[in-house]
Amino acid sequence: MKVLLTLLFSLPIFLMAQAPSAADSVAIDTTIYQIVDEKPRFPTPCERYDTTALAKEGCSEIALLNYINKRAMYPTEAREQNISGMVVIGFIVEANGRISEARILRDPGGQLGMSALRTVIGMANEVPFRPAFKEGKPVRYRYTLPIRFRLEEQKPYVMSGADTIYVQLTKALEFTGMNGDLAGYFNEALTYPASGEDSCRTGQLDLQLIVHPDGRVDVQDVIDYNDLGTDFTFEAMNIATSSFNKWSPGEYNGRPVSSAYDVSFTFAPESDACETVIDDYNVAVALINEGNALSKDSISLDQGLIKMDRAVEMFPRDGRFRIVRGQARMDNNLLSGACEDLQLAKEIALIDWYDTVLPLLCREGN
Repeated sequence: MKVLLTLLFSLPIFLMAQAPSAADSVAIDTTIYQIVDEKPRFPTPCERYDTTALAKEGCSEIALLNYINKRAMYPTEAREQNISGMVVIGFIVEANGRISEARILRDPGGQLGMSALRTVIGMANEVPFRPAFKEGKPVRYRYTLPIRFRLEEQKPYVMSGADTIYVQLTKALEFTGMNGDLAGYFNEALTYPASGEDSCRTGQLDLQLIVHPDGRVDVQDVIDYNDLGTDFTFEAMNIATSSFNKWSPGEYNGRPVSSAYDVSFTFAPESDACETVIDDYNVAVALINEGNALSKDSISLDQGLIKMDRAVEMFPRDGRFRIVRGQARMDNNLLSGACEDLQLAKEIALIDWYDTVLPLLCREGN
């Protein structure tokens, strides 16, 4: 669904104040104000023009709305549950124009609040505001930002390079080989690369497949959560693309179309010497799943984190484990721990999902 975000506030009209002198900056005012002479303003090119404060206010409001619209994603959970509504984010605009202490003040659910918060955190790293002014000096200001999320019908497809990939289907894409047993087909065809036996390399690769009406199967994306390497990636891609002509293509309004299908390959060594590693990995997977479920409730959060800690201790370079624990830490404002996990997940799995929030998570002092 396409997200439309409506900004529910008007930025203030103000007169340009003189920049503070060097003498003024000697005494640092750490007070956080809510009543000031001039409120903070989102930067726009209009600031350079010899125009009215009212015109600059209009430019600022449009620019901030465009910024939020381009970056805030409508969460899958909210779309599936048809959740919409207003999120309120609070933050401090510092005297230097930087944003700090971003918090969710109101959340209608469905991860809408977290989506808005991530957008504001990204803005904190990218965009300095014109700060608030009081008695001619820049001061700290407590800012409240309401953002409304609402759903609107979107196109049934997305463009990926020259390909048109349908995300809405009137007839689902189906695997028809081996009587529809896709997992069985992959398991039967998959061969564990000999290069991983000595190190008992274990882990998961996620592939997004594009199945075309003519039966072709392409690999759109690969995520290697455990840095298994090229031999494992090649094996997974080879098996995936060899499934051509074993699919009934998806349809949109009676017409066969190209559509996507996500698959996972779990690689486990077969030698007896690696049995202990496999057993430990299964234990760790159970721990990370149990811990993640417990972390959703503030009452059982600590217990959940302990379980996730145990899983990570067993397999410290498992990208999936790091992502799950990092997300839980971020959701509960444990920023330095979230920084550690998500930075390492990015290094291992080459994901860019958290690029906009990492600078704030990893800033000094967290």
